[in-house]
Amino acid sequence: MGFWDKLKKSLRGSPGAPQGDPYGMWFHFRCNKCGSVVRIRAHKFNDINHEDGGPGPLVLRKDVMDNKCFQLMRAEIWLDANYEVVSAEVTGGKLISQKEYEAAQAQ
Repeated sequence: MGFWDKLKKSLRGSPGAPQGDPYGMWFHFRCNKCGSVVRIRAHKFNDINHEDGGPGPLVLRKDVMDNKCFQLMRAEIWLDANYEVVSAEVTGGKLISQKEYEAAQAQ
């Protein structure tokens, strides 16, 4: 990978972030009660905190609610320094991939 390729990659932002949104990260959830899927955006600097004592140096704690049964899902997602998911615990739901989310949306 050349210099320009590395520069372009760094300016694109995180995976799943729309073009021009370098500080956004998208997370996808499936409700355990009704099976509906939800997508949320987390801001790298406002929503994700540095914290010691966990499986990674960064943590996102978020309450997520679907629009079908309105079940509250509580997520605690630990990330490494490259903003990759290290571990995720979701009460009332499950963290899913972007592909799983898109497949559910297509149905």
